[in-house]
Amino acid sequence: MKILINSAHQRFGGAVQVAVSFLNECKHFKEHEYVVCMGPGISKVINPKDFPSNFTFYPFDFGAVNFVKAFRINRELRKVEKEECPDAVISHTGPSYFNSRAPQLIGYNLPVFIYPESPYVKGMSLKTKIKIQCKKLIQHWFLRRDAAALSVQTNDVNERISKVFKSIPVHTVTNNASHYFNKPMVFPKKLPVPQPKEFRFLTLTSYYPHKDLEIIPRIADILENRGVNDVKFILTLKEEDFKSRLEDHPQVINIGPVPINEAPSIYQECNALFLPSLAECFSASYAEAMRSNKPIVTTEMGFAKSVCGNAALYYEPVNALKAADAIIRLIQDKSLQETLIKTGQEQLTTFDTPKERAAKYLEICAELSAP
Repeated sequence: MKILINSAHQRFGGAVQVAVSFLNECKHFKEHEYVVCMGPGISKVINPKDFPSNFTFYPFDFGAVNFVKAFRINRELRKVEKEECPDAVISHTGPSYFNSRAPQLIGYNLPVFIYPESPYVKGMSLKTKIKIQCKKLIQHWFLRRDAAALSVQTNDVNERISKVFKSIPVHTVTNNASHYFNKPMVFPKKLPVPQPKEFRFLTLTSYYPHKDLEIIPRIADILENRGVNDVKFILTLKEEDFKSRLEDHPQVINIGPVPINEAPSIYQECNALFLPSLAECFSASYAEAMRSNKPIVTTEMGFAKSVCGNAALYYEPVNALKAADAIIRLIQDKSLQETLIKTGQEQLTTFDTPKERAAKYLEICAELSAP
């Protein structure tokens, strides 16, 4: 089977991690040919020379993707498809804006459209809600046009979008920590030696409004007012996002974006994961923290509970006081930390391994391409 892996429009975010992990796992399935349309997010992380001869790479950089560029994206990818004649296409996030001749499996990662109960959505102005609704109609139109099947990462998301895309089969393929967590490489430390009793919370993400990162300096203020001065929040934002989006606070430290292969190393420099997100389809950060034996503090949202189960300490979304309460509870209770870590190890067994995930994607492609 010849498979076209379309990551041409991916520039950053969790979809890049998923695509890179899939590409590396495909090395184990030598019976197939792989045509990879890779965008800048992928090309920064992988070297085509590290892949065997059954991989062919086509580099693309469409810049920030918008509806206007949809015609150009479709035109350029159609050229590759005509040249390579794949049996199936995989696009890890959609819409892909690629109306392929071959059946296409597209990943659905649009949480704002399917979690109307999120405080992020509820807090939008009427004008913004109208814009989001228009965007949803357009993007869902492209998905209906292009997808022979959809893939999601949790059963909760599957249930929600199956009601929206009734004529398109939806498959659940869970995410996980990347293969870099199997044998972590050693990198120079990004943080200074911690002070005695210092407790570091890592928030490993790019900036998105629905992540609610703005709450972090407010939590730091509350902790400081309560005499808790040994907590540090470690962020991985672009410097321009950090300076323009978050209030300055001495307990909030930005180390800049961390390459995927260096992620295991930065987890080992921290004590726990803090993820204040208000809308997700999945977050690999949860699985990464579990693999790194780090406890998790996160929002009490359906998507978080779907992924973490009992392996996280939850707080009321957008409530900085409740978040501070949860953080203080965690740092003062070593037994709770150990319980969350142990439960996280058990929760990991419910996720597909990277190799299992790749096998599922390939099985779906085989079904789609069958005569």
